[in-house]
Amino acid sequence: MQRRSAAFIGVLGIVVAACVPPPPGPSPTTTTTVAASSTTTSANTTTTSTVPQQGAPCAGTGSPPATWDHVALIIFENKPLKKIIGNTADAPYLNSLAKACSYATNLSSLETVSLANYVALTSGYTGHDGGKEVLITSNSPPSVWPQDSTSIFELMDTGNPATSASAVEWAESMPSNCFLQGSGDFVENHAPFRYYTATQATLCPSYSRPFSTTPADQLSARFNLIIPNKVHDMHLVPGTTISQRIQNGDNWAKTYLPALIGSPQYQAGHTAILITWDEGNGSDFTVPLIVITPYTTVGGVSSTVYDHYSTLKGIEQMLGLTPLLGHAADAGKNSIRDDLTFRVS
Repeated sequence: MQRRSAAFIGVLGIVVAACVPPPPGPSPTTTTTVAASSTTTSANTTTTSTVPQQGAPCAGTGSPPATWDHVALIIFENKPLKKIIGNTADAPYLNSLAKACSYATNLSSLETVSLANYVALTSGYTGHDGGKEVLITSNSPPSVWPQDSTSIFELMDTGNPATSASAVEWAESMPSNCFLQGSGDFVENHAPFRYYTATQATLCPSYSRPFSTTPADQLSARFNLIIPNKVHDMHLVPGTTISQRIQNGDNWAKTYLPALIGSPQYQAGHTAILITWDEGNGSDFTVPLIVITPYTTVGGVSSTVYDHYSTLKGIEQMLGLTPLLGHAADAGKNSIRDDLTFRVS
């Protein structure tokens, strides 16, 4: 398996600050920061944190929880960093979030096949079958690329389907739970849950779900993998330009994300929202990562070397999961959780 090296990209230029989503705390007109103590008890842990109340989605102050109650990972498609960050003409809303919170400039995707990157983000491998690493080389259905590695969905299984799910994959436009093939605007190789052989017939039918009509429901699980459909994820759509694809994704984010940021889960101070892209454009492997938490540094820019395994490692640590999966456990692997710019540790 080859891993791609990431090129350093410059910091954010002129950014449009419009369209910043509804913030936690008082009205955006206030400049006063008031710390509110908040305690949450869940089936997994009890955490106490100081929630920064400020007129922005990220405040850069306060004490993050030792273990997060909710982490959401939103994945867009096939756009390198330079096509998103600084491109305020096509992606004004996402740039406003990057400026209001923090983003990485040196995170590399792993392969040029979408499925390999989605599997990496949820298992720590770019392919695994027959008890060994087998690189995924095409965006084919689960029958072609069965995965026998342990996924984050399996790792978080409570063993009791009657209880609230610990990990859910939310796929926009999927016809029904754990649909095994593409249909309309739903693309199966962007939804990795169905590829894991250990859970395809058990957990996937319950916990791989179409989007709820209420966006905040997509924070109901502890780990929420959120997959926009192929029109909204900036993917190749016939008859559209690259600019139009980016605009489609940015407009979707502008409609969708404010409901997450304004949700009770986020307002409680125990939820992190991560936005990344599966891969670049075939020659540029550096992709954006935007980190949104109440504690994230406003305008933070991290140049630390990361890849998708770093993101998985950070998510596992934030949720208090062991063991680290696949290459997330590699010695010396940087974790996004440890980045003081992101303040998610």
